[in-house]
Amino acid sequence: LHLSIRRQRQMCIRDRRAIKLVGPAVASINVEQHTPSVSFDPFFGLMYPKDIYPMKNSGSGVVISPDGFLLTNYHVVENADKITATLSGGDEYDAEIIGEDRKSDLALLKIDDSELPFAKFADSNEILIGEWVIALGNPFGLFALNNQPTVTVGVISSKNLNFGTLLDGREYKNMIQTDASINSGNSGGPLCNADGEVVGINTFIYSGENNDQGSIGIGFAIPINRAIKIAEELKKYGRMEF
Repeated sequence: LHLSIRRQRQMCIRDRRAIKLVGPAVASINVEQHTPSVSFDPFFGLMYPKDIYPMKNSGSGVVISPDGFLLTNYHVVENADKITATLSGGDEYDAEIIGEDRKSDLALLKIDDSELPFAKFADSNEILIGEWVIALGNPFGLFALNNQPTVTVGVISSKNLNFGTLLDGREYKNMIQTDASINSGNSGGPLCNADGEVVGINTFIYSGENNDQGSIGIGFAIPINRAIKIAEELKKYGRMEF
């Protein structure tokens, strides 16, 4: 029992260190958009109507370099008219879309700063099933209440999951599954390991038969190796060239 308690304390200390490392690089992404009359919600698998008036959407992102490049999901910024990125502590920036790719569901943004805290990356090919992971982001817009990302902890439940090409054209392959709670608004935020290194970009969940149920502990992230490779292409060309 004493060994178990000691181990739990050690894990908590390690998790806090990891959050301290990656937390400052997490962004709340707020979007004003004009959308088609019908749109697809990848979180809950629903087709839902939208009117012609400006809509507001929120998600998450992660700073991947000190010169202001952010990675997020394409579905977070799709049809955006204006994007605002808020970093931990409350610094707010207008964000520009540098490139986006619907198929991979990734987008690269840029904000005007040159000395930003940024995330470090793990080798997502080396992750292990059962490894502890931490999901950070902006579920349900809660980031706005204290200008800090929220945190959930779990393990890698599975990896290399291929969902094929969905009806809306998105292709999710080699996905990471986690039981760390992911909810609407976590899209685009980082999934990191206990060393504070990003292993994936949180993207969607299964929510059971009741589609508005939220997280039931089955979430999926794009492996960071794939995400960074795509981000490099988006930075060069604004779109995927392969």
